[in-house]
Amino acid sequence: MWLEQIHQIAKLAQVRCQQKQLLIIAVDGCGGAGKSTLCKALAAKIDFWAHTQIIKLDDFYHPLTNVQQQNVHHSDAKKAYFDGNKFKRDLLTPLSQGVKASYKPVHWLEGQSDQRIEVLPKGVLILDGVFSFSKTLREMVHLSIFVDTPLLLRTQRMIARPQLDIGWVDHWQRTEFWHHQHESTATEVDFVVLGNQT
Repeated sequence: MWLEQIHQIAKLAQVRCQQKQLLIIAVDGCGGAGKSTLCKALAAKIDFWAHTQIIKLDDFYHPLTNVQQQNVHHSDAKKAYFDGNKFKRDLLTPLSQGVKASYKPVHWLEGQSDQRIEVLPKGVLILDGVFSFSKTLREMVHLSIFVDTPLLLRTQRMIARPQLDIGWVDHWQRTEFWHHQHESTATEVDFVVLGNQT
């Protein structure tokens, strides 16, 4: 079922890509849902007929201090973790206008990298991450996917990742839950894929 859906998504992407210089696909869902696994599988399918690039929104998230986690919630927390307007202004807008863009990844533990990653305004661009189908970005997205996975499995996957502590997980999960509920991501996307099959 999972592979069949990826095949269907790739076929639709191919049809829509013929009408655009750059096709943007958003893969949203909660942390640990299996978004990155899906993005890699989808990119492998698309790579046969188009130049494919993946932007991991992990490279744009900013960790919050304990004080921030206690005092910042909902839309303010989402903006603190990920500035969608800046992402749109610095990357998606120039790319959609046929201009190449670049960014310096932010590592959750180590801060901003000195390495600059260049993104070309052609082919298929896959946005891999929570908040990728935010209303702020939605008008620039041509194909959208929500990866739906049970909370217990998602939490297990997040906790298993290499990290110094897991104290941030609860606040992050409450913030992404607000995002998906408030912005109706699961009901507005083109495809819903079950992430427990990844």
